[in-house]
Amino acid sequence: MNGTKEVIRDIWIKTEDRVRRNRKTALAAVGAIALLTAGLFYYGPTEIEVPVDEYKNEKAREETAIVHLSKEAQKASGIEVMAAVLEPFSAPIEATAAIELDGDQVAKISSRTSGRLVKIAASQGDAVKAGQALAWFDSPELGQAWAEYAKAKGRAGLARKNLQREETLFEKKISPEKDVFRARQELAEIEADLAFAQEKFHLLGIDSDQYEKKQAGDQHPLIAVTSPINGSVIERAATQGEVVSPDKPLFTVADLSKLWVIIDIYEKDLGRIRPGTAVKVSTAAYVEKSFRGFISYLGEVMDEKTRTVKARVEVENANRLLKPGMFATVTIEAKGVQTEKAIMLPEEAVFLDGSKNYVFIQNAPEKFEIREIAGGRTLGNRLEVIRGIKPGEPVVVKGAFILKSELKKGELAD
Repeated sequence: MNGTKEVIRDIWIKTEDRVRRNRKTALAAVGAIALLTAGLFYYGPTEIEVPVDEYKNEKAREETAIVHLSKEAQKASGIEVMAAVLEPFSAPIEATAAIELDGDQVAKISSRTSGRLVKIAASQGDAVKAGQALAWFDSPELGQAWAEYAKAKGRAGLARKNLQREETLFEKKISPEKDVFRARQELAEIEADLAFAQEKFHLLGIDSDQYEKKQAGDQHPLIAVTSPINGSVIERAATQGEVVSPDKPLFTVADLSKLWVIIDIYEKDLGRIRPGTAVKVSTAAYVEKSFRGFISYLGEVMDEKTRTVKARVEVENANRLLKPGMFATVTIEAKGVQTEKAIMLPEEAVFLDGSKNYVFIQNAPEKFEIREIAGGRTLGNRLEVIRGIKPGEPVVVKGAFILKSELKKGELAD
């Protein structure tokens, strides 16, 4: 307080000197000093005080971030603690990819010959079985094949009867043996023509034996357009009544239970990738879900413009979540000499609260503190910790969910 009085005294002396030289300006200054002096004498030196209630609230918040749990309860809950350490790991390769149909399980189906569509039995999205008819069409070629087949079959019947007759006459020594040989040769030639006619039926997609059981009069059957594989109809270009030909696909059937993910691998990463390398696939449609697969093929030719090689990943898609044509991001768990050091924690040690990641740090044998962290890359079932934990700190790696439940109980009680 004495120091303050001395400062005011010095200012007052200087002010008096200015008053002598400039009375109007100095009067304003004197008034201001007088107010300052009165304030200092009345209030004393300024101090910042924290309200008691605010202090208590802050202490309460600190306490709610702490979980107290006895050693017996920790053991019963299966809580495990591990010291965080910097460990070397191979940084995963991240790349963009496109989801495509499994090229081995897709079929573009067209008619075997020219004709007119009479009936369509499948629509886009239908599940079909191998051998199932998708449509039927009529064809002039089928009528011609049936006429040749019927003619050959009739001639074969007559040739068999003629051979039997010649064999009987030869046994009775009525006709010479050469007539038997001639009858056998004629039957063989006619049976060859019959087999050729049956093959024409087969090429048109018709079983002649089944046709004979179903055909009525001289009406020939319709030709069925069938699926060669199990799958779903993903495209249908067929319209009833239109004229079709073998060069126009009518249906596209694909098995969607397994898809291909095509990745562009840069030249610098080729040495770290092999067939069988594990891959995690992520899509914008399913942010919280990932799909696992393995590299089944690594390309042999490099694109000279992009300096990349195509790699193929097979992914199971039994639930039909992935769609051909989607873009994806892949994380390749590649091995190699490109190692880094980082704190890696099991994914179960990290829990999400809102939009932030947290872990529990053991501050004392029966005391655990919640700690916010920044996560980085994921390698297998482990998460890289970028910020929030120092090497050597004891982190709860199992039982974090139990501690989180205890923490929530404490917050509700408060």
